[in-house]
Amino acid sequence: MTARTVFTVAQVNKYVKKTLEADALLAGLFVEGELSNFNAHSSGHLYFTLKDAGAAISGVMFKGSAMDLAFVPRSGMKVVVFGRLSLYEKTGQYQLYVEYMEPAGVGGLQLAFAQLKEKLEAEGLFSQERKRALPPFVNTVAIITSPTGAAVRDIIRIIRERNRAVKIILAPAIVQGENAAADLVRAIREVNEFGGADVIILGRGGGSVEDLWAFNEEILARAVADSAIPIISAVGHETDFTISDFVADLRAPTPTAAAQTAVYDQHQLCEYLSEMQAELSQALSDKILQRRVGLKTLLASLSRAANTRLLHERQTLSHMETLLEKTSPFTIFKRGYALTQHENTPITSVKTLHTGQNIKITYADGQAFATIEKIKTVGVSPPPPPQGDESP
Repeated sequence: MTARTVFTVAQVNKYVKKTLEADALLAGLFVEGELSNFNAHSSGHLYFTLKDAGAAISGVMFKGSAMDLAFVPRSGMKVVVFGRLSLYEKTGQYQLYVEYMEPAGVGGLQLAFAQLKEKLEAEGLFSQERKRALPPFVNTVAIITSPTGAAVRDIIRIIRERNRAVKIILAPAIVQGENAAADLVRAIREVNEFGGADVIILGRGGGSVEDLWAFNEEILARAVADSAIPIISAVGHETDFTISDFVADLRAPTPTAAAQTAVYDQHQLCEYLSEMQAELSQALSDKILQRRVGLKTLLASLSRAANTRLLHERQTLSHMETLLEKTSPFTIFKRGYALTQHENTPITSVKTLHTGQNIKITYADGQAFATIEKIKTVGVSPPPPPQGDESP
């Protein structure tokens, strides 16, 4: 019997694994296929099958690499992956150990943008109800951008042209590259902790999608949403849209436009106030003239009413004087009549008189005093005289 070498399964798998990993081609492969059986494990590792029309291969992407994905992989999605081919010794299956993944056909950044936009919009971060109006009169503006870029120079220039009294706080940050989003988040939080700004301008000048990508990061979008100070997003050119634009309280098409929006023009305000002063002065003059005309009309009406009332009162007084004149005893006195009184009590009948009684007689031109000597009544005997004499 011919001598033979018998290997264990572990030895075979180890040999195959070593052979595969020694191959330079298999150590760095770009492979295109459709994701199937995709599983995002709670550990953070991604497990999937990569297949095409006639074949399939298992794949795994460990947590460290998966955290850098700019999109969310799903089953059925066509992707291009980069990784190395090796053997998983426990099952005897070879698989791709993926380090990088991007969508096939559609750029990975565009897909990541669309997915994050959909996610944050569903959470309500783009809602107009949560956005705040900018203060009408800003005293302090915080600018978060690169301290050496053209954008910061344009923003400062516009603010100075519009209103030199406005204070400027420059919070420098990285606006491009791997650490840009985290640095922008830091700057936003520091400005909020400082608390002296009325509004924040967050942005940078134009660039490619890759250059602007920091403003599409989820961590920055949430920092913008959490800011207690209103934020104007001014990223790139008018045609550039980022996630920060949708979350911010206001989106400006350019950094220059952001400065114009944030700060009121002092010269225009002075002109406006002058115009308002002139309009108020004219309105006040018109109102005074109107009140004067109304007052004159009222005075004329009151004068007519007073004259009418006075005439009426004079006529009433004249009528009363006539009545008094007719009913006055002095008028009767002038016709020869007189008033007879005893102790200031009018004597209306001879029945109340007796001889020797003192009386007072009032005429139109004076008074006379007399003593009753004799009383004559018509058909009635006079009462007997009182006992004793009365002196006049």
